[in-house]
Amino acid sequence: MDPPIEGEKDWQKKQREYEVKKARAKAFKLRLTCTICSEKATLNCPCGTTQYCSTECQRIDWRERGHRKACKKIRNERAAEAARAEAPTPPPSPPEEPVYGPAPRSHADEARARIAVEHEAARLRREANPEPESAREGSRCPVCFEDWDVNVINPIQACCARRICRSCDTKLRGDPCALCRMPWPKSDAEHLARLRRHVENEVPEAIRELGLWYYCGGNGFIRSSKKAAKIFKRAVELGDAESMSRLGDAYRDGDGVKLDKRKAKQLYRMAADRGNAAGQMNLAHLHFQEAEYDELFHYAMLAAVQGLTDAEGLVGTAYKDGIGVKADLDEAKRWLARSAAKGHEFSQESLNKIRAAEGLATEKTPAFLHSDRL
Repeated sequence: MDPPIEGEKDWQKKQREYEVKKARAKAFKLRLTCTICSEKATLNCPCGTTQYCSTECQRIDWRERGHRKACKKIRNERAAEAARAEAPTPPPSPPEEPVYGPAPRSHADEARARIAVEHEAARLRREANPEPESAREGSRCPVCFEDWDVNVINPIQACCARRICRSCDTKLRGDPCALCRMPWPKSDAEHLARLRRHVENEVPEAIRELGLWYYCGGNGFIRSSKKAAKIFKRAVELGDAESMSRLGDAYRDGDGVKLDKRKAKQLYRMAADRGNAAGQMNLAHLHFQEAEYDELFHYAMLAAVQGLTDAEGLVGTAYKDGIGVKADLDEAKRWLARSAAKGHEFSQESLNKIRAAEGLATEKTPAFLHSDRL
């Protein structure tokens, strides 16, 4: 009998009992009839699940309907269950004896050292095989085909979200886009609407450009470092290297976000590993603050090779004073001359001092450590 149902009325209870009795009677009647022809059964199958009125019906069921295999499978399962039930229960295993002695040694130091080695190996692999340039930006200006100048901010076109160099942007301002031929926007609102269309499509270059608008002000925007940092975070999630460097600046200075030098260093390293010159230079400065001169020279050289003026001056000064590298006046003059040719005043002063004191020993204290120009 099924358990009573809460809130069930008497007539519903009697109806349920009647249906149960009726189902039992029907099942009992089926057990008394032949499975094949529904006549009165006189033979029972060995498995106990079917009955037959004669051997002819049993033969039909076993040969034509395949009950022979089913019957054998049912009997084997019942025999296995009976054997398991009769098998003696194994005795419980004895409790483990307690071991007395010192606590096991922690391997946290070995794990940290292994993780540090893996991170360093990954960094070397990224530097040996840098990520390919963005398909939208490429390695040079798509209009004049000149290499990018890493010392300036090269804007993107709001219509097609493609970057062009600053000189081309100045020359073509007011004219249709040289890449997609869309007319120049008539207002700041139209310019913003075009840019937001790419922002909604998760284009990292467009998101970074919107963050720069908030950070620098202009184009109808009121400067907001907090909103700029929030937008840069969105571009960083999409893998934009320049946004990583910009967000690192915000964490380094506490501009729009909470001051966090450790987070800034992490973002600079991410940008540097992706070939961003500003991230490499900023990471070099952080290594200087931590007195890690080998790393300082390494990242400054990476940025200098790309043509960053400040990095060229820093590499030249490092060669002059032997900071992170063996002193070499010839290399110092070469790098300082590259930086001075671009108008870097401190590099010009250092170069003049080397030329004036040719053949004399250099000062032990590096001059660039006392300058805020780099």
